[in-house]
Amino acid sequence: MFRLAKCAVCVIAPLFGFAGNAHSETVERDDLTVEYRDDVPVAAAEMVADRVQSVLNLVRTYLAQAESYEGPPYSERLTVYIDPERFGPYQERSNIYLPEARVLNLYNGDKDKRVDLGIVHEVTHVLAASYNRKNRDRFFDDGLAVYLQHRFGYEPNYPNFRQDLYVAVAVAAVEHGSLVPLADAEAVRANRETPISRKLAYLEEGAFTQFLIEKYGLNAYFKIYHGMAPKDAVGKSMEELESAWVALIEATPTP
Repeated sequence: MFRLAKCAVCVIAPLFGFAGNAHSETVERDDLTVEYRDDVPVAAAEMVADRVQSVLNLVRTYLAQAESYEGPPYSERLTVYIDPERFGPYQERSNIYLPEARVLNLYNGDKDKRVDLGIVHEVTHVLAASYNRKNRDRFFDDGLAVYLQHRFGYEPNYPNFRQDLYVAVAVAAVEHGSLVPLADAEAVRANRETPISRKLAYLEEGAFTQFLIEKYGLNAYFKIYHGMAPKDAVGKSMEELESAWVALIEATPTP
């Protein structure tokens, strides 16, 4: 059952500072609160609130199709901060931080600037946590978030910007010189000094998630996501799954 309580407004101390003397304001929806500076148009905050609520409804309905999905890991009410100091979207427990500049670009219809908010990606992190996340291994967490952002996202978003994930992996692997072994993907993704390697690792996590869900189904995928050995979940070892996935990527034509 979805555990983000539909309760009275919770008092949550903001975890970021507002510039100047602007005070914070809030917009409420059934399952979330949006907090923003009072010089941000209220219509922009309402736009964000409506989008996040819509995505929340969609993603939790999608995940609930799997009997093995264990539900959201956090019980706190979801709070979305339109953050003037944030350069990219970010999630921490039941808090999502969206860059104020991107929100305003989107609200103002400025398509020549960054407008991607990655709401599906961050909401996925709020609603699902893999068995390995407690060990700071986010391979499956980010794989699921990238995959669902690709499927349901409003705007093109990093790392594939709506390009087919298999094609995006194949293209990035050519630029990189090879695929990144899946066992190394998390370490490579954490290294921001090599952008193409990091992008490829991110793409691989999403594309491998797509492969598992398409081939074995969402319920079997979540058994692995929540810690079951792949051999027990789908009858194949991780090495066998990776070999089959690599063959699929190698057979994918690139533009």
